[in-house]
Amino acid sequence: MYLETLDLTDFRNYAAVHLALGEGRFIAAGDNAQGKSNLCEAIRMLATMRSFRAGTDRELVRWGSAGHFARILADVTRVDGPLRLEVIVSAPPTPDDPLANAAGLWSADPADPGQPQGIAPTDRSLPSPSSDGEGPGVGPFPRLPTGKRIKVNGAPRRAIDCVGLVTVVLFEPADLDLVSGPPSGRRHFMDVTLCQISRSYCRTLSQYQRVLTQRSALLRRIRENQDDPRALEYWDVQLAQLAVPLITERAGLITRCLPTADQVALRLGGRGLRLVYQPSFAVDVELPTATAIAAFNEKLKSLRKREIMQGVNLLGPHRDDLAFLEGPINLATYGSRGQQRGAALALKLAELEAIELETGDQPILVLDDVLSELDPTRRAALLDSIGPISQVILTTAEPDAIPAAFAATAHWLPVRAGMIA
Repeated sequence: MYLETLDLTDFRNYAAVHLALGEGRFIAAGDNAQGKSNLCEAIRMLATMRSFRAGTDRELVRWGSAGHFARILADVTRVDGPLRLEVIVSAPPTPDDPLANAAGLWSADPADPGQPQGIAPTDRSLPSPSSDGEGPGVGPFPRLPTGKRIKVNGAPRRAIDCVGLVTVVLFEPADLDLVSGPPSGRRHFMDVTLCQISRSYCRTLSQYQRVLTQRSALLRRIRENQDDPRALEYWDVQLAQLAVPLITERAGLITRCLPTADQVALRLGGRGLRLVYQPSFAVDVELPTATAIAAFNEKLKSLRKREIMQGVNLLGPHRDDLAFLEGPINLATYGSRGQQRGAALALKLAELEAIELETGDQPILVLDDVLSELDPTRRAALLDSIGPISQVILTTAEPDAIPAAFAATAHWLPVRAGMIA
């Protein structure tokens, strides 16, 4: 799998960029704060439909953008055939936007500084934007609805149905802390990987998170004597039915990642690596799913008093973890910084192979400024380990740090102030 072309419009600091890519290795080089990570962010969004950096989608829209939307358009070559994927993130102008204020879009009324002039929430006299978001607007700004719109080969699609159409393995500096960081980061790794592999997992995870929120709110109400504890029975069943498939899929993923992670760790100078999935509830894969769900439900009942007292959900995939062992040593506790980084590198390359094995298509590998965080030995070992991947996109602020053998086979993309040569 690889990107044939990538177009960015008003995405982060890119006003308009067109890249003709194709198979091979690409090095986006430039000083810090020029847009290298923004490029990686756009590519990753094609796979997950979400930013790995932004708190809200509004942050993706270039500051001062006249249209108040950001657009990613990509032509992708896959084993299953070509794909054109378009993601548009729209955000209405805000009171502190200089272009919006200059155009007089925002009311100067101090009592209501956040309301566009002449547009009340209930005003239905204005024409609605078209389905393409190109309809009439106010002044020079099209009135795009807030949110995200996605098209696959020209047809509108829901975001959850588009996750995994393009697969991307991203390695960024924060991933170097996968081993030593909080469990939430390791759970996020498993979820992002599995969502690209299985749309079923993605939907189940989304449903599980909604049930978890509802059940947590109910536990707090019961603790405050505002609800009946018997109301938990319905949510217990829902939680168990969704939790067991998630736990089973996570366990399978780690099993598939084990051989590659171990081999890569050895190549990076370690003494091998063992990944151990640590679920809050162990599911015996030899048992029927219905039996596992019933056992999960029984465990919930045994925890009911504690959950009500604490007002939180104590059992489920949201409590899982992943351990990294080198022999008997837990690297999170006793590993050196170099050992921990080597294990994180091994896990990421194992992720790439796991996705390829499950989907039949090789993911795009994106390395966002990670080489600067590694010593020369691990830097060279990492690039030697990635092998013949269809497309590798690497960013760096230190071009001289790229090993000569890798640099000689790559296409260079100079990045400067939101422009890519």
